[in-house]
Amino acid sequence: MQQIKNNLDWDGGGAPEAPSAPENLQQTGLTIGFLNDMILRMLYTRGGLLGLDLARLLCLPFKVIEESLGFLKNEKAIEVLGGDLIGRISYRFNLTDLGRRRAQEALKMCAYVGPAPVPLEDYVEQVYRQAVTAINVSPEAIRAAFSHLVISDELFNAVGPAIVSGKSVFIYGPPGNGKTAITQAIGNFMNTSGGEIYVPFAFMTENNVVTIFDKSIHEAVDSDDDRMEDNEATIRRLLNTGAVDPRWVKIKRPVIITGGELNLQMLDLRYSAESNYYQAPLHVKANGGIFLVDDFGRQLCSPKELLNRWIVPLENRVDYLSFASGQQFQVPFEQLTMFS
Repeated sequence: MQQIKNNLDWDGGGAPEAPSAPENLQQTGLTIGFLNDMILRMLYTRGGLLGLDLARLLCLPFKVIEESLGFLKNEKAIEVLGGDLIGRISYRFNLTDLGRRRAQEALKMCAYVGPAPVPLEDYVEQVYRQAVTAINVSPEAIRAAFSHLVISDELFNAVGPAIVSGKSVFIYGPPGNGKTAITQAIGNFMNTSGGEIYVPFAFMTENNVVTIFDKSIHEAVDSDDDRMEDNEATIRRLLNTGAVDPRWVKIKRPVIITGGELNLQMLDLRYSAESNYYQAPLHVKANGGIFLVDDFGRQLCSPKELLNRWIVPLENRVDYLSFASGQQFQVPFEQLTMFS
């Protein structure tokens, strides 16, 4: 079972550092066999691609995927058509008959087609680097988030420490006393003053891919058009490796709100038997932000079942997830968990 260090000693100073783009295949944390299969699957589903487009779709600098492209060419799995713009990055790569057969075999093993995943270890390190406890909370920012509410000074003075505690928060009271409004105001503070963090499109551990970035939950700072635009800046990013790792997306700190629809299955990995990869549960997608259980006690699972499921994560700040094979691994539980 994959073990991680629960880095509670992180000092939380400054904004989270952006992950650096890999300089070579070793720094991606991927094996050449896995990258070969990703290239084959991409070319099979998208058709022939320029080296520039292949690098952009895999979110890896072209020089990182060159070794795999050379290997697949020598194996006669791909054929290369020359280009006339800026060297090999302008070549067009197509699958051969052998390459199509190998791509079909790779799709049976794992149908994930998209940006290359990052190693679990890199994801864990980044989560601790951008924990909620790193947020710089000022009274002015909190007051702005609560400007539409009338609250007591006692409650106002308790909000800041609650946010940066990184622990669970329980807001209680009779129906209609403003519990949800208060939690939503904290979420508004997180969105407007909590800063930005980085999440990967997916991470990989034990040869399994787990997707993280979710457009329906995460608000990207840069639009898809900005990220994928075929312009001079994009070409420089794919040619040079001194930039931010494009496998990560810069987002606003997430605020995930669940209500009566929450059940225990939503707190486990979602596995697709057809595609053979996983989707991370909601509370993992909430790392670095807020996970709010609204109307606590009215979920599809009982309060006892929910708290029993989270007794270890709430105490130790790590959660244990299981693959379909039974293998377990740890992920950080680094969000502000709120019950109201």
